[in-house]
Amino acid sequence: MEELKPQTLNWIEIADEDHEVAGHLFNNKKYLHCLFFCQQAIEKAVKAVYYDKYNKTPPRKHDLVALAKNAGIFSEMDEIRKDLFVLLSQYYIESRYAEDRKELAKNCTRAVSEDIIKKTSEVLKWLKSKLK
Repeated sequence: MEELKPQTLNWIEIADEDHEVAGHLFNNKKYLHCLFFCQQAIEKAVKAVYYDKYNKTPPRKHDLVALAKNAGIFSEMDEIRKDLFVLLSQYYIESRYAEDRKELAKNCTRAVSEDIIKKTSEVLKWLKSKLK
């Protein structure tokens, strides 16, 4: 990936770091935070695709579906990826509000988190494959 534009490479490096942090949080049974960092990893990888494609700063959004549409990749996504983007967007937007945290945390079991980390890894590989 060394031939990538520096800004694209920067987005990908941050995405990889966020994914690594998600793994550490998972190992420490911090599942709600783990899913937040899965969201962050995908967000930054989509922004890398956006920058790579349009050569400009991506929109300052956190909604993964909106970002995927802005990056022109949403129509290429299968239902599993679309569902993951919808689900993970909740963990960014809603995890900031105390009243929503308890409800979200109920769904953050080890099995659910493990499945989401696996899907996040697959999506990151797919997004990286879209880079020139």
